[in-house]
Amino acid sequence: MNQPLGYTGKILWVDLSTKEIREESPEEKIYRFYLGGYGLGVYYVYNHIKPSCDPLGPDNILGFCPGLFTGSAAPMSGRYVVCAKSPLTGKGIRKDGSTGTGGWGNANSGGKFGPAIRRGGFDGIFFKGVSKQPVYLLIHNNSITIEHADEIWGKDCVESEEFLKNKHGKTCEVASIGPAGENLSLVSGIVTDEGRIAARSGLGAVMGSKKLKAVCISGKTQMHYYDKKRMLEMAKAYGKTIQSYVKSKIMNKFIPMLDYITPLSRILNIDMQSAGGSGESLARMTTVGLGGSGLGTTISNVMSSQSGDSPVKNFKGVGHKDFPMKKAMKLRGKRVKSFMKKRYGCFACPVRCGAILEYEGLPYSKKTTHRPEYETTSSFGSLILCDDLDALFKINEFLNRVGMDSISAGNIVAYVMECVEKHILNQQDFKCSKYSEGFLPTWGDSDAVLSLLELIVNREGIGDTLADGTLLASKKIAGTSEFVMHCNGQELPMHDPRYNPSIGLTYITDPTPGRHTAGTMDTEGGLGLNYFIKEIDFENSKDPEEKASLSAKVVQFHQVYEALGICMFAVNFAQYPLLEFIQSATGWEITPSEILNIGHRIQTLRQMFNAREGAIRHEISQRVIGNPPLTKGPTKKVSLDLEIMAQSYYEEMGYAKDGLPLEETLRNLKLDFCIPDLAISEGTAKPLVNQWLEKEGKTAYFGKRYKKE
Repeated sequence: MNQPLGYTGKILWVDLSTKEIREESPEEKIYRFYLGGYGLGVYYVYNHIKPSCDPLGPDNILGFCPGLFTGSAAPMSGRYVVCAKSPLTGKGIRKDGSTGTGGWGNANSGGKFGPAIRRGGFDGIFFKGVSKQPVYLLIHNNSITIEHADEIWGKDCVESEEFLKNKHGKTCEVASIGPAGENLSLVSGIVTDEGRIAARSGLGAVMGSKKLKAVCISGKTQMHYYDKKRMLEMAKAYGKTIQSYVKSKIMNKFIPMLDYITPLSRILNIDMQSAGGSGESLARMTTVGLGGSGLGTTISNVMSSQSGDSPVKNFKGVGHKDFPMKKAMKLRGKRVKSFMKKRYGCFACPVRCGAILEYEGLPYSKKTTHRPEYETTSSFGSLILCDDLDALFKINEFLNRVGMDSISAGNIVAYVMECVEKHILNQQDFKCSKYSEGFLPTWGDSDAVLSLLELIVNREGIGDTLADGTLLASKKIAGTSEFVMHCNGQELPMHDPRYNPSIGLTYITDPTPGRHTAGTMDTEGGLGLNYFIKEIDFENSKDPEEKASLSAKVVQFHQVYEALGICMFAVNFAQYPLLEFIQSATGWEITPSEILNIGHRIQTLRQMFNAREGAIRHEISQRVIGNPPLTKGPTKKVSLDLEIMAQSYYEEMGYAKDGLPLEETLRNLKLDFCIPDLAISEGTAKPLVNQWLEKEGKTAYFGKRYKKE
């Protein structure tokens, strides 16, 4: 075999039941068809997993997959993906009437662990089986071993990482689960860098079910590239462009004003979604906003809470009424920044949107924590009406240490607070060893939040019911189904579809439902893709059906940069010589049409995974799509019929009305091996019914840019 260029050419398989470790060398065409990340991941999981298997059983496969660019000089390419069958989502109804056991699950993260997988010598590491005792995988000094993890089982992720680095050397990079994953919470994630979490889809529970505490890697594998010199030249040029943006005096003066401009725009009735500009001006603004300002994603803490983007009071409130400026400003990015000890960036990132904070109020010996991202801030801010920055820092560090998804955790707390508000739960329901008389979580009260989260992580008392997410909890706590804000079992992110209907389309159609980090027209296509890659044109539209149809191309391209390991923020930064980087890394001459074809193939295989598992369905909480609509605020009177958008998207993708890929589409994408699975997949979809619109006999209203005449 010729020396692989741009990848290692090796996949590692670990059977935790038999303790067998083996390597596999895929053909080059597999890399060209699927690149890396969850492209490579879905190919291997789909072809090796047993359909209908228990997500928490020995037959599920858990993969750690760096992107094709990860570990190279290509800018913004520090990402890796964890993938498996999700225990949280996709429990749909099959054609034969049986219940599905889970859908496709993936979780993306940055930091240093993705490149470490490559230095360890592999393009992917896949685990199957279940160990009888807690173990961790060690790749160290050219050896691969399965080690006992008794000494770290029960420790939090920071403690586990410190232990393994002390034992095996500071150059090791560690991915681990905390108590949430060990206790099989379906909203648990996998932690690296003491606080970077591959959080969604419940994959921490999959890792915990296998008794796999951690993956510890220290390697020195040297990658080979087709034209390394050219890669370094392009990376250097990109870095210079980013630095020129960061130094923009106008943008640096403008960015801090955004906290005040958003509420003013609401009063003056200015559509901020359409006012951002395009091309290089937008690239300069987002680069300064996320990087140059030092604010990271907290730049949007105030803006989103006042514009209608952030959900408020479990999606039933209005920002400027229920979480007004005087509250939102307490969580302002500039205030969070005042605790910053140092900035950091993921591998190969010149923007550096991350930060480590120093906060003496933390109840740990270490007084540093990763800065809470926007999603965490909103989940424990506007969603539960809490403006306590002290509590936010403690919650953020706690969730990082125990390994729990902050989005789902915030949703669970909001769900509980609404249950308390409606007198369905009372103080007696929260009795525990720490509080013998119980406590009562109410809107805006931060005191009870950490206690509630501890119950959930430890599965103590009512925490056992809540640890598997709000949908399953509502099946045990009668009369609470209306308080569950989810899509196909996964709690929704901090972006309200009534404000951005195209993200609602993403929530219901992407194979990992309820995700804001999937291909979305108005957060990717509308914010810079035409500037990011010059060889592909992306159109947009105000008509909802046409917008949905055009979004298919955005979705296809999204799969490509996910599979390459490129951060999704990159589409909002400088122009990126993507095709040239692929050619310099691998020697492949790839055309724009082939790029989109690769993305189409990856998305369709993810879709087929769900089809085979009976997990294609449209189900989203009626409240979040305006049924009935809000009567006040930026999204008042907005009620969405996402089904008409879904149909247009599916048609453009070559899928049937129920989302099942057509046989012709599978053949065109070289996915012939999926065709036999079509027979068992028909009729698995459950169309979204817009119950309120149907009952009221009304036409959906899509907001200013989405009005359907």
